[in-house]
Amino acid sequence: MKLKVFIFFAMMVALAATGFAAEHCNGIESGATYYNEGDFERAIDEWRTCVDNGTENANLYYNLGNAYFRNGNLGFAIYYYKSALRLDPSNDDILHNLKYAQAMTRDKVEEDSEENPLLAGLFKAHHALSLKSQMWTLLGLFWAIALAAIARRISRSGKTKNILIGTMFALSSIFCIIAMSAGYKIFVAETEITGVVTAKDADVTSAPNDKSQTLNTLSEGTSFEVISEQGNFVEIRLGEKVRGFVKQGDVGIIK
Repeated sequence: MKLKVFIFFAMMVALAATGFAAEHCNGIESGATYYNEGDFERAIDEWRTCVDNGTENANLYYNLGNAYFRNGNLGFAIYYYKSALRLDPSNDDILHNLKYAQAMTRDKVEEDSEENPLLAGLFKAHHALSLKSQMWTLLGLFWAIALAAIARRISRSGKTKNILIGTMFALSSIFCIIAMSAGYKIFVAETEITGVVTAKDADVTSAPNDKSQTLNTLSEGTSFEVISEQGNFVEIRLGEKVRGFVKQGDVGIIK
């Protein structure tokens, strides 16, 4: 019995030590030194070693994205920016760099020209604010509604009370809309699986094998939705017109 307990605790200590080493990888500091010296390839090597050893945090992925971008590897830059954003979805710096990098990709998803103008306006409003900005806005609206409720309770004027009720209703409506938008962003971040072309280009084929017909070719940095993984291939979808299979080695999948 004592031997079993000893073995159990020894395993726990080993796991704890492994986790500690993964989160305190020496390559993080040396990678930063190489990056500041302009040696982006060495910085990438150091930081990738930390990733391979199990280190997983938004700052490391963000730094890798910056290093790859400065090194001219647009696909890997977008891949690591997206990986960082999944861990820290409210970080404006990551979002800014991701949008900047994505603006440099060649493949663009065609928008439906017959889209409802109201839906198009709501879509733009949904993406106008980052998740972090939405959270701060919700906090401000909450306190504004609370103060309006207190003011209505202590007010003795019927007219003032009616104005405050209308104000509370308007603020509550805005609060609900922004809350639904923020909730949807969080849901997508937690459930959607996306990928990025990390090779110079990737052929989209009709079936998951090398002999199938090539339907499209996606350029480096293009993002897509992952439907499934089948052996060495990934089934993808991009917009309404592009759907097929790409090789695992040509893409990175953000999970």
